[in-house]
Formats: sequence, structure tokens, C-alpha cells
Amino acid sequence: MTTNPFNICPTCAHIKTCVLTEMKEKVWSCSEYDEAQPKSVKTDNNMPEHQIVLA
Repeated sequence: MTTNPFNICPTCAHIKTCVLTEMKEKVWSCSEYDEAQPKSVKTDNNMPEHQIVLA
């Protein structure tokens, strides 16, 4: 894919399954765009992130 500073496809969560266009190097706006989320980072503790600890 050619690099284009306005191209949103490389950061889209649906790039591998998108059938809206074959010209993904030219896309700068899309109603189906969802930004890909980075993989969650595991921490060393075993508690869920939002767990409240009562003493």
C-alpha cells in the first residue's frame, strides 16, 4: 500500500476484511472506520484493573 499522510486505512480495525473499496491507499474518510485498538497489556498483579479492595 502506498503511503499517504491522509490515508486512514492502515489504522482501521477492518482493513483485512473491508470490501468497500480496493483503492485503500486513496481513502481519507470512511463511515465504517473504527480505529484499531492496541492489544491490552497484562500486569503482574492478578486483580482486575477496576477492582476495589476493602480493608
